[in-house]
Amino acid sequence: MTGTKLKHHQLLWNDISSLFLLWLINLPSQVVAQSCFDNFYDIYQRESIVTDTTFPRLYTVCPRTIYEIATLDFNGNIKEPVESGVQPPLPLRANMTIRCGDLGARDSLCWLAGGDIHMDGTAVRGINDETVEGVSIEGFVFIGARRHSLWATKPGDITFKDCEWREFVSSQVPIMLDYYDANSPSSKLVATFEDCEFKDNRYFGMGSMNSLIYGNSAQNTIIVKQSLFQYNDMIINNTRPDTHSFIIESLGPTSVENSCFQDNLVGASDIVVFGSSFESSTNHASNSSGSLCSFSSVFQNIQQFDAFTPDCVEATSDACARYVTGPPSIAPSEGPTAVASDAPSFSPTNGPTITPYPTGLASDSPSLSPSTLGDVVASSESPVEFTFPDTSVPAAGSTLSSIGKATSIFCMSIILCYLCI
Repeated sequence: MTGTKLKHHQLLWNDISSLFLLWLINLPSQVVAQSCFDNFYDIYQRESIVTDTTFPRLYTVCPRTIYEIATLDFNGNIKEPVESGVQPPLPLRANMTIRCGDLGARDSLCWLAGGDIHMDGTAVRGINDETVEGVSIEGFVFIGARRHSLWATKPGDITFKDCEWREFVSSQVPIMLDYYDANSPSSKLVATFEDCEFKDNRYFGMGSMNSLIYGNSAQNTIIVKQSLFQYNDMIINNTRPDTHSFIIESLGPTSVENSCFQDNLVGASDIVVFGSSFESSTNHASNSSGSLCSFSSVFQNIQQFDAFTPDCVEATSDACARYVTGPPSIAPSEGPTAVASDAPSFSPTNGPTITPYPTGLASDSPSLSPSTLGDVVASSESPVEFTFPDTSVPAAGSTLSSIGKATSIFCMSIILCYLCI
């Protein structure tokens, strides 16, 4: 091969390599995850091909947006057309994390407003998975759903981090934990609220539950950590406030710690637990007491309930511990560790260093027996939007597989082209 021909081949190969690199950079969006979702229908579309829910999935919702939620008909179908711009409820399936922005913080401003249900943990709309285990909801503000912000009827665990519920003034109950299975008494649904707030909500009236968080059987567990309940009115429109007015009402195990109940209008008590355990640690209540108990009412048996004489548990913290930070691990010294000298050091360092400046950005009365389906009747048939797959079959990863085949064909074409020159 002559030098001129060899040089020609080298230049041609460099051109082909550059084109191949450019093609890799511009791979289809199926390979690189979408940066954020501003349409909840897209989340349904992605989930409709997920058959193995043991694999964790992260959905980042676009920040600085108000998402208007749709209304549902009797069968759980959305009334508004897709073109209207309203969003379906967020679908809850096992091992999903749904996050507002990259940080999952309320400051990122993802607001879900109106509609019937904000988050769907039921089978009403065709999500037939057996559990909602490993679900995490991070950094959202939920405003004024007509029925529920969350409705869950399956076992599992749902964790809310840095979320807020506000202005629920015509809802049945914002948080409806409605799991009950007599055939599996050891299974449970656990809802955890970490660093969350419930503000400016009020009791709607007849037909609504008597609280903001409701656990409808002994198989629902409520855990509240470092959360704030403030300016909620559970007396307005209430004809029986002395016995039917709470903020948290539970028939299952309940734990509340480092949380604050301030400036709420409550008729009976902030918390009521029927027939289950209650754990309380470092909670604060001010201007938020009912006539039954100043903080929590615990009915341990049917005799107490019949006489309506619960055990009262007090809030033990004088201040809101939610805002108190821990002491430093090491106490600072009162003065410098050595006396300053006027004279320079005898010998300078061989390689002095300069400490860099810090960056400007920060681093990253209750029902005695629970209902089986809650307040909304389950649909007789699945809605028409999407059909979720049977999760007993593992995922095949067909999209990535097809892209891999395309990559192989492209590479073979380049090699054959080069050999033919």
